[in-house]
Amino acid sequence: MRRCPDCGFPRRFARFMEWHSDGTIVGSVKPKIPVMFLEVSEWDSIYDTLADAIGAPIEHIVIEAQKYIGKDLYAMVRALYWNIDARRVPNNRFLRPQWLARLIVAGMGNDLAGLGAGRVRVESYAAGDHLSLRFSDPCMIPMVVGNCLGIYESVEQMDGSNATHRLEDGELVVCMTHAEGKPESEERLYLEEVEGGTGPLSFQRCGRCGVPVPMCRSVAWDLSKGIIRNPRTWEREEMVAVQSINSILRELERELGEDVIRIVYDAQKAYSRRRLEGSGKDDPAGFWEEYLTGMALRGLGYPVRFETSPSSVTVEIHNAYNQDLYAAKVAAGLEAVTGSVADIEWQTRDRRCDVYTVTAGRG
Repeated sequence: MRRCPDCGFPRRFARFMEWHSDGTIVGSVKPKIPVMFLEVSEWDSIYDTLADAIGAPIEHIVIEAQKYIGKDLYAMVRALYWNIDARRVPNNRFLRPQWLARLIVAGMGNDLAGLGAGRVRVESYAAGDHLSLRFSDPCMIPMVVGNCLGIYESVEQMDGSNATHRLEDGELVVCMTHAEGKPESEERLYLEEVEGGTGPLSFQRCGRCGVPVPMCRSVAWDLSKGIIRNPRTWEREEMVAVQSINSILRELERELGEDVIRIVYDAQKAYSRRRLEGSGKDDPAGFWEEYLTGMALRGLGYPVRFETSPSSVTVEIHNAYNQDLYAAKVAAGLEAVTGSVADIEWQTRDRRCDVYTVTAGRG
């Protein structure tokens, strides 16, 4: 994949990703999917904590919610390839041979690998019957399986599908087949519309490709393996649709109750607090600037108002990727600065505008 000669950012991704001054990243082709870069271990930690606390499987909920992101991803990738649409080809084995499926996936390989979820290849395909994919270096497995189902249903033009998955020698194998009827969850698992806007941020941008220069320095792609890493921490990251997290958490809350939000808030705060160990005490103002800007560069949002005191912060934010998880990150930041446990008090709770104060008081 060609890279920008000035900053080294992959030119393909620079063309279809737009960084906005409100701390969001939105795709430049329709459907305009808001995306973010999320640490793999961060989501794994939240997922594991939630599953342990509930004491019941949640994988099926994540897969079903993620399926609708997969359908949007298919539409976006199709647009990148001049709207070449496999759905126009009659769904039979003569016009959709297995070799053609392998050729298409291989041709799109770098774009799919650029999402950071590993490298994919077709293991077996029979039009109208099944599709089997194999991923090397996989991560966030339930999300990957959900994406595969969404793409499969889009290409095969069907209402429902079934999937099984397994790990073989460190590789993920996803096997999908046709299913009769629409899933009961279809009406619930909608995707909220999210648009990039304007905000107080300004970035130094690459003069050639327009990507913020700090972002160019904070992500590194290994497209041969489908891996994204933060070169400073070497943590693995994945490019995730913003609506994905919200759709998953909304469905988990519907099925499992309001405690889900408290559990994920506590899990996010604990994870972020561990990652921030030793930060911020010597220079709180510098810490907050770097911390908030770093989240904005990764598409997590940015406050329109952020007021600090030695033991508290007040935040007003309109566009956080998820209001509860963003607030948990802020609380973790205050705990890192003060060394004390932080509590949150919400003044306004709305998916489009939240106002809250986080106060550190207990040592």
